[in-house]
Amino acid sequence: MCLAGVAAGAVAPSAGAQTQAPRASRPRTDSYDDPLVFNGPSAYRQFLKKEGIPVYEGGFIDVNKVELKPWKRVGALGAYIFLEGTAGTVDAWVCEIPPGSRTNAERHIFEEQVLVLSGKGQTQVWQGDQSNMITFEWEKGAIFPSPLNTWHRYINTGKDPARLAAITNAPLLIDMFRHTDFIFDNDYVFTERFDGRKDYFSSKPTAFYPTAPRQRAPVYVQGHHSHSIVNFVPNAWKAPLYPAGQGVEDYDNHFSMARNTMALHVEQFPTGTYERCHRHGPGSTIILLDGSGFSLLWPSEIGTTPFKDGKQSQVQLAEWKEGTLLVPPLQWYHQHFNSGKTPARFVKLGGWNNDLYPFTTTLVSDPSRVEIDYPNEDPRVRQIFAERLAATGGQFKMPESVFKKL
Repeated sequence: MCLAGVAAGAVAPSAGAQTQAPRASRPRTDSYDDPLVFNGPSAYRQFLKKEGIPVYEGGFIDVNKVELKPWKRVGALGAYIFLEGTAGTVDAWVCEIPPGSRTNAERHIFEEQVLVLSGKGQTQVWQGDQSNMITFEWEKGAIFPSPLNTWHRYINTGKDPARLAAITNAPLLIDMFRHTDFIFDNDYVFTERFDGRKDYFSSKPTAFYPTAPRQRAPVYVQGHHSHSIVNFVPNAWKAPLYPAGQGVEDYDNHFSMARNTMALHVEQFPTGTYERCHRHGPGSTIILLDGSGFSLLWPSEIGTTPFKDGKQSQVQLAEWKEGTLLVPPLQWYHQHFNSGKTPARFVKLGGWNNDLYPFTTTLVSDPSRVEIDYPNEDPRVRQIFAERLAATGGQFKMPESVFKKL
């Protein structure tokens, strides 16, 4: 068939077909203006400026202490956190709601995963008519999604301010469409993300999939961590965890919420131990829930043994404790050390290594995550940990067997 025939067939309506006029986008009220400006700020950067609240950047930050300012669009106090390690793929916000107050209702076509840092309250979620509204209660430690493009708002029912933190993939969506009316005022209903059933935010998982071990050598091959299919975790501090295989007696539980593409899991490892060094794509946003310790981080370009190779000046050390938000930079080697007195537990909100909903692009997804097994790590890493433990009276609990090559 000739191309002309294909084109002609494409525009000819079939018998009985009804034509429909294309629907124009709404007038651009506060949306991204589209002037021809070379090397100007991105649409997302322009959005941040219009939001009128602080934007914190850098390597890590304390979400419990970050200063907040009035957030007109949301109707509460707020701040954005846009750390270097996100590579512009995800962001974070912190919001504080005074006692007896509620946020403005909103909807948006970017994913959002919320952690309650303090306080107690309710979230109301609905699609279409408010008579279909679902209300659920939360308190410190709760994790839940704002299902894609559903109306939602947060209500403080306690006597103290309620502080929430969330990770979103807004930067990608806003940069892609450059039209905030489309992002925040879109009528499309994602029924597979939110079906309106009354038990949608039940804390009982609809399914659980145990860990499928991953082979570490000679090549890292596909497997998956434990997965709970659930849309509400009442308390991240008390969530049940399962053997993870990341380190020594390391436990985790991955949660698939609202069929989000962003990853989410809670992880814990004992005192006196540390995880294998590894690197991966951008956006893996860690919030420490309990414990204290530090992380070592360095660019992959300097290799797997930076101390041995005389490149220790390029290794960064980040101290962390409860409330620290940390995002390892894109493809930087990093590992986490528990030098405190209690098990270290953290939640990872965001990031793209999602076993259930992977991306095709390997720029953000990690089908071949890279790890340095203990026998192959720089010997100085172990010495640094032992020295820091000794300085605080801690005990080195890494079994010698993990450092022996098979």
